[in-house]
Amino acid sequence: MENIKTKAYIINLKYGIWENQLWLEAQDTPAMQLAFEKAKNGLTKVAENSQNSSDFFTKAIEHFASFGFDRIQK
Repeated sequence: MENIKTKAYIINLKYGIWENQLWLEAQDTPAMQLAFEKAKNGLTKVAENSQNSSDFFTKAIEHFASFGFDRIQK
């Protein structure tokens, strides 16, 4: 059985004056690195469809999950 390595993917979220760091975990592969970049590029649209910072945070987690990332706590 192949041992699949994972790594933490970290992004700083900003919405107005609110800021928070989001830690995610996924496989450590070039494909997931590309998915992370694509997901980051989609955050502006997520923010535009959010009511407030709490809503943005929840939607950002769901957005990254749709690309295969799991939220982790640091």
